[in-house]
Amino acid sequence: MLYGNQTAVLYKLNIAAITVSGQSRRIDMPESRDNTLLREGEFYSPVEARLGTEDVLLSALRQPCSRVVPRHQHELAYVTVVLQGDYLEGDRGKLEELSPFTAVFNPSGVQHATLIGPAGASFFTIELRDENIQRLSLRLPRQTGFDRGAGEMLWAGLRLYSAFKSQTADELLIDSYVLELMGAIAGTASGEKSAPWWLRRVKERLHEEFRDNLRITDLACEAGVHPVHLARVFRAYEKHTPGDYLQRLRVHAACSLLRDRDYPLALIAVECGFADQSHLTRVFRKLTASTPAQFRRAIS
Repeated sequence: MLYGNQTAVLYKLNIAAITVSGQSRRIDMPESRDNTLLREGEFYSPVEARLGTEDVLLSALRQPCSRVVPRHQHELAYVTVVLQGDYLEGDRGKLEELSPFTAVFNPSGVQHATLIGPAGASFFTIELRDENIQRLSLRLPRQTGFDRGAGEMLWAGLRLYSAFKSQTADELLIDSYVLELMGAIAGTASGEKSAPWWLRRVKERLHEEFRDNLRITDLACEAGVHPVHLARVFRAYEKHTPGDYLQRLRVHAACSLLRDRDYPLALIAVECGFADQSHLTRVFRKLTASTPAQFRRAIS
């Protein structure tokens, strides 16, 4: 069964020699009769939560029990972050054992099969839409790549998952984390030895327009640099992304307005650029470890 469009999948079982951690063992591995192509948003495991933008599709998956997944390929390039469970992935009998907190990048069209252990597994997937890759003129690798913690792909993926899970992700924050992730996959470096002249202007615009729905592409266009380059340079000098920076500005503005006990929280949220009061509360708690209401009582 495919999750995403509820299409049934037919496959047959074949015996395959599988190499895991340097040891060979024989396991029944399914092979799809037509090497199934999974379209955007389609997976063999149930989807627990999903968030889509024009650039990416984010999905939290949970496979509750053991499963042998037949050989298949994906329409979109994507990153999987293994969160928990026993998970193996590979092709033609050679499977990589992916422990929790491992990230794997699969280009579009790469064929592979997977094996999930008895305890099941949880994943976070980031599907990269072709239009965004083309718009950014990024050349992504044509081979599968793994990050077991030594690189930047895993950490960018986990930052994106944390924002996704806590429901604090606005458009600029997702932009920032996705571009960091794509930069890590493509292997692009910032190349800046000192803060560039355009960084000040980008920060000025964030301060001036923090209530608006800014995009990284807007900031990069004004700075005259590539969006991935901007995202990486910004983190290098500010120690967080433009999206994180923007959220801090919004919370700072909210703190000032909270001094007025008669100012409704819903109006403060709108005035400071949040989607609604619950969005304000989630981001405020993330940064201050208290809710707006608790903060208001503390300073009154």
